[in-house]
Amino acid sequence: MREMISEQQWTFYQKNGYLVVENILSKQRLEILHEALEKRYRLEGNKAGEEGSNIQGVRRLCNLIAKDRAFEKLAIEPIALEMAKRAIGDDMRWQAMNFHDPIPSDPRPHQAIHADRSFFKNCTAYFNVVWALDDMTEQNGATRLVPGSHNQPWPKDVLTDAKETVEGEIYATCPAGTAIFLHGDVWHGGRANHSTSPRRVIHLGYCSPNTAPQYEIANSLTPEVRQRLGAHCTLIPNTLASFNQEEQ
Repeated sequence: MREMISEQQWTFYQKNGYLVVENILSKQRLEILHEALEKRYRLEGNKAGEEGSNIQGVRRLCNLIAKDRAFEKLAIEPIALEMAKRAIGDDMRWQAMNFHDPIPSDPRPHQAIHADRSFFKNCTAYFNVVWALDDMTEQNGATRLVPGSHNQPWPKDVLTDAKETVEGEIYATCPAGTAIFLHGDVWHGGRANHSTSPRRVIHLGYCSPNTAPQYEIANSLTPEVRQRLGAHCTLIPNTLASFNQEEQ
């Protein structure tokens, strides 16, 4: 299969710990994803996002893969799989797939800067894709990140106030339909939306097999979903129960 990531892009990712690739999702796919997310958010109501962490001031949905064909398709987007395999290796798993939409004018969603891999016990490799479903601007809360920081200690080990501006941080501004690929150790953080419009993203995490999923992915996937996934079923992590047994 033809590679979609150039060597120049891969070299940039290795040096900086992130890569922004625009124009992956068409306008039609964005509209389908918008509709699927809004429909699911209405359906789940006050239970929306309950599988994962509760983030104040954010419209949130978790464990998306089996909740709509549009999410299922996004979870196996070829360019994301190519990048994840380069970053982790052929043997990798899904770790999480969440919708994140900071409510306009609410300051609470401003996150401390962090490195994803630091949250997951025993994780030896982590890779995150931020799918921008709306334009990401400085005003509406484009992700902040620190280029090259994947070669530094984790923020929690060296920063006294990780919510403050960090030296060297930039904003990953980009148009809707973009994928922002993040190394599991790169310093980054979500920001509050100071505009009047939505800034919707889907976070999709891939990880090494020894990493527990954020919630129960395996048992959420029906036989029909597994049949459609076919060879991609190798991405399904072990059950949470199996990881809990290993820790006992």
